Amino acid sequence: MPGAAQARDLLKIGVLDYAGAEHSRDHWEPTRAALAAALPDHRFEIVALDLSQLETALRENQIDFVITNPGNYAEIEQRYHVSRIATAEDDAPVASTLVTTSDIATLKDLAGKRLAIVSPEAFGGFQTVWLEMASADAGLPRRVKLEVTGYPMQKAAEAVLDGSADAAVLRGCMLEQLRRDAPARYGRLHAFAENEQASAEAGCALSTPIYPGWPFAKARGTSPVLAKRVAIALMQMQEGNFWTVPLDYQPVHALMRTLQIGPYARTGPVSLRAFVSDYRDWIIAFGIALMFWGIYSVRIETLVRRRTRSLDEANAALTREIAERKRAEEADRRHRRELEHVARLSILGEMATSIAHELNQPLSAISNYAQGCLLRMRVGRFTEADMQRATQEMADQAERAATVIKRIRAFVGKRERRLDRVALPALIEDCSAIYSGSARRAGVEVVTDIAPVLPEIIADGVQLQQVILNLVQNAIDAMGEEPPENRWLKLRVVPHADLMRGKGVRISVRDRGYGMSDAAMDHFAEAFYTTKSEGIGLGLALSRSIVEAHGGWMRAERPEDGVGLRVIVWLPEGESA
Repeated sequence: MPGAAQARDLLKIGVLDYAGAEHSRDHWEPTRAALAAALPDHRFEIVALDLSQLETALRENQIDFVITNPGNYAEIEQRYHVSRIATAEDDAPVASTLVTTSDIATLKDLAGKRLAIVSPEAFGGFQTVWLEMASADAGLPRRVKLEVTGYPMQKAAEAVLDGSADAAVLRGCMLEQLRRDAPARYGRLHAFAENEQASAEAGCALSTPIYPGWPFAKARGTSPVLAKRVAIALMQMQEGNFWTVPLDYQPVHALMRTLQIGPYARTGPVSLRAFVSDYRDWIIAFGIALMFWGIYSVRIETLVRRRTRSLDEANAALTREIAERKRAEEADRRHRRELEHVARLSILGEMATSIAHELNQPLSAISNYAQGCLLRMRVGRFTEADMQRATQEMADQAERAATVIKRIRAFVGKRERRLDRVALPALIEDCSAIYSGSARRAGVEVVTDIAPVLPEIIADGVQLQQVILNLVQNAIDAMGEEPPENRWLKLRVVPHADLMRGKGVRISVRDRGYGMSDAAMDHFAEAFYTTKSEGIGLGLALSRSIVEAHGGWMRAERPEDGVGLRVIVWLPEGESA
């Protein structure tokens, strides 16, 4: 927008736009036309601006005259040194109307409601109603939620109609104008909290008193001589807009002084009286809260002393209880280790004949090789190469026997739980050295199916051996009365992801024995429950406790063909619980 000093023949009149630029230009067109006729040496242009644009235009000297509401004038008069030369007459009254579609009837009914306004800086669009609310109840403005819609002012009415606000603030007599222009749209709106005296004076529903009309003011850089000619032309208008001498704007200043806005906004130190007045409710609430806090503190102090004594007594008793519990837990751990040791000895006892056979084989081989060597030496047909080969064979068989004994000693020895990385294929191979003889003696074929790629697990290898040997021995025992062709069990190890616990390894032992009844399945792996005639019911219970201690689970199920039983053990990948 070019500055006024750059085009002397063009004079720009900034008009506050509250209902749309077209409405502003049409409404003030008679004033522009009268000035153009009275001052033919100048051209006049109406420029519709909102509040912020109007201030920018004055600050940058872009307009020569201003037509605005009284509240905005009181601010720009002090800030930009404008001066009024006329006041609008017979125009819409400078007042506000509260409208709604609900049953809101009074100002106090607005507490907790949403109020649509065009702007907090709007005089007739908010500030006049703000004063009325503060006069009715000093705390009411804080309990009303403002919904700022912006210009034009019809947006505030639309907010009520579309349900985004409960009430709205309109300029005086605008409700009647909207009803005339679009009765189908705005017919549901009605005014409330009416000021009867102001409404009777204006001939339309108003909720606030009437304030002085809109001023026509000159900007700071406009020539006083030109302003005088413009003022004379305004007073002489006989149609369209009517103007009179500048009125007294003290009611406007009184409103701003009460609300402490505009030129009366507090910017310096706040006096004690003003502070108490502003925050009286908060100070009273704080004083009451402080009093209750004092009473509460005394009560709490008494209770704390009383309960401290009780806690000291309870703490001493708890210390004794913890010591007793630790002793009981340690005894339980020792008892559990004893049970695990007994279970391993029991498994080893069941496999004793097979283990003896495993040891007899390498011992018999060593004896045969030794006797063969002696015989060949007697007849003189023993060479150095024969001696080396025989000696190597005897050494290999001795190593084989030592390995069996070493594994058995590691299995049955008493020891603390020791976690380490375990490769399951090697663990299964160690187990096979113990159970293979028992399986051959019972005529049972053991089929192993181990996945080529398995994750390592963190576990106690000896305890897992105990679980696998117990499951295999149970499977062998279950097939004791089956025909020879049906005596086989399958030991399968594959990666398996549990839906709840993540990745891991699944170990399953499936036999073709007599299986378990429904009642027995309900008691699977319970302590002291067994289906064996000579069993004590501890093997499976201990196995399950070992698996669960490693963060896994163990359960039994019937195979798909319904023959025998399948016991499944799942262990998590990585470090277990």
